[in-house]
Amino acid sequence: MPNKYIKKIFKEVRKLNNAVEEYTKIGKIPAIPYRAFVNLADYLFLKGSIEQSEELLNNAINFVSKSSDAFVNLGVVQQSKNDYAKAIEYYKKALKKDPKNVKALCLWGNCLSFQNNNEDAIKKYERAIEIDEKTSEAYLFWGIVLLKEHKNEEAREKFTSAIKYNPKDARSLFMLGTVEIEMGLYDSALEKLMFLIESSDKDIGACHNVAYIHFKKKDYEKAILYALTALSCNPFKIETYLLLGDTYVLVNKINEALNIYELAENRNLKSLFLYLSWGTALQKNNQYEQAIEKFKQGIEINNNETNDEIYARLAKCNYIIGNKEEAKINAQKAIEISQDNYMANKVLANIYIDEQNYTEAINQLNLCLKNSETKSKTFLSLAQCYKYIQDFEQSNKYYEKSLEYDRENIQTMLEYVESLYQQRNYDKAIKKLITLEKIAGERLEVLCLSFKVNYNIAKGNLYGYNGMKAKTIAEKIKEKYPENYSFEEEYKELTSISRE
Repeated sequence: MPNKYIKKIFKEVRKLNNAVEEYTKIGKIPAIPYRAFVNLADYLFLKGSIEQSEELLNNAINFVSKSSDAFVNLGVVQQSKNDYAKAIEYYKKALKKDPKNVKALCLWGNCLSFQNNNEDAIKKYERAIEIDEKTSEAYLFWGIVLLKEHKNEEAREKFTSAIKYNPKDARSLFMLGTVEIEMGLYDSALEKLMFLIESSDKDIGACHNVAYIHFKKKDYEKAILYALTALSCNPFKIETYLLLGDTYVLVNKINEALNIYELAENRNLKSLFLYLSWGTALQKNNQYEQAIEKFKQGIEINNNETNDEIYARLAKCNYIIGNKEEAKINAQKAIEISQDNYMANKVLANIYIDEQNYTEAINQLNLCLKNSETKSKTFLSLAQCYKYIQDFEQSNKYYEKSLEYDRENIQTMLEYVESLYQQRNYDKAIKKLITLEKIAGERLEVLCLSFKVNYNIAKGNLYGYNGMKAKTIAEKIKEKYPENYSFEEEYKELTSISRE
């Protein structure tokens, strides 16, 4: 054997001896040198010394041993670097040495799932379970694949099995809580996550998820408390900043929200969603120009990521400050991404209404109808558009639909009765006035409208009952709102007729 190879072997042996000497300071050395090096490699990996760990494992595999652990651990090292193809090669070698190594199978499947090859990943988990039905990690990783595929009930079953076979694995309990959140089983999830928090000294992931549960349950005080706890343990989790900021916005603590977003930015946690949340808080606070700046930062930071909401909000802010051209451009960008974006369609509809292009406005408003929460407002806008183009049949239909969703909206009712009055549809107007008077009382606008409708019906019916009612309403207006009384001529006419 050439001298250079002998020198190389001596050099590597010295490295290993030095490593073993270091490890004797932190743990007991097993009798088998191979196991000592694998254990030290594990220790170094957990410390974050990944390159040293990898070097040790590469040397450890040269020892004559039936164990496949070094190959598995080398795979883990490569997996931690997101080099899944190389990791899989090591898992294959581990299985070649030990065909019953269920850990290698589970990690191989885990790599495949990261490569979005879920079907083959599940085959690896099934094979691991065939070898040992109590392989909890196989159930855990399988559950994660099912969760990614939104098969929540099946995922829940797998996580439950993982806990059954390894009750000490906090990961399975955490994932079970996570899938139950997805299923809306908040109380059940909360029970599991609180157990993790209480038994592991503020589990960071659990604290974040507990904050999210309280957010969904609208217990914003507790959501804030647990989000702050999560950040105190891990100040670099962007999702927690967004959850905390958005919660502050919901309870109208805008300044606190803005401070949280700024803190995330200072920690270099910049993302499209950070600037979307930040801009939304500013928009809610009527700081439209500052909001526009944040939305633009969000778009610039990730040009490849499309998000209809950020363009829609940018459009709305521009519309409010009067920059309609920019508003139109951004609204159209939002609609290109999602045709059903309510805010973008509404902004475009408003622009078309301003331009008196009511046909185009109607097209946009019809797209807004998919948002059930705003149907009353959308039907009202449609009624107004049809009124402007004097299609009163359609206009009346949409006023009625608007009131179906918001029966006691006084302003909509007033506008509808006014429209009926202008159409000279007095019979329908008088019926609507009965409801309006019940919910609005003796407001000036209601009294004036009631007078006009009753007066015109009275003229057609040679006065009679409606004439008397119009006269009574006029007297009430004169008494309650003397400065707004303007029906003196009509009142004199009604009085003279009633004397005849």
